[in-house]
Amino acid sequence: MTLINTDGLSLIGPGSEWFWTALSGLVLAVTFLAIYRQLRLQRSAAAIEQLNGIMHEWSSERLCRAKYAILMALQAGAETTELPDRALATVGFFWQQVGYLVRRGHIDRQLVYRHLGDQVQVWWALLFPGTVGEEASKNVTGWHDFAWLAAAAAAVDAKHGADPAADLGSLKEELPLMAAHFRDAIELEEALRTVTVRLTPTPLPVMSQRGASK
Repeated sequence: MTLINTDGLSLIGPGSEWFWTALSGLVLAVTFLAIYRQLRLQRSAAAIEQLNGIMHEWSSERLCRAKYAILMALQAGAETTELPDRALATVGFFWQQVGYLVRRGHIDRQLVYRHLGDQVQVWWALLFPGTVGEEASKNVTGWHDFAWLAAAAAAVDAKHGADPAADLGSLKEELPLMAAHFRDAIELEEALRTVTVRLTPTPLPVMSQRGASK
């Protein structure tokens, strides 16, 4: 039984066009596959780099000071409407920006959820208590992408059967610990900027005496 009929098979010269067409198609397919894989690797690397930038900003001294100011105000019994405007705007705008990037597909949602999913829920609950989910948050003016990101992270937790990351009761109990954490972070940044100046004693020059008494 003949599985492949090689009678009249020609690989070079007249009649070999089919072979070179098939070979060209195979080369193009392999090339496209390599390009697609390279693009995926580049996209993943770009997403990770972008996430690292977001994480670096979230841990920056500027945001640590804003978070510390909010936590100290909450510890003192301030209402949400009484929080420091500048600090609230700094933290809120950060999450608004991250929510916009995720919502528009500029950064992978799973990466953000894995590294910041609990944080966005915590800070939404601290800044806008009682407004849970995207529909309820429509009453909060100007923070729609922040609200969407917090609701999306909460939905993923619910899907996985995890407990909510933002339990208001436990958050109130953790305010002193959270404030201490950011105070330590600020002090560390200040210490890194401190320049230690060491003064070394300058030896007194030895003066030779000339014209000594004969």
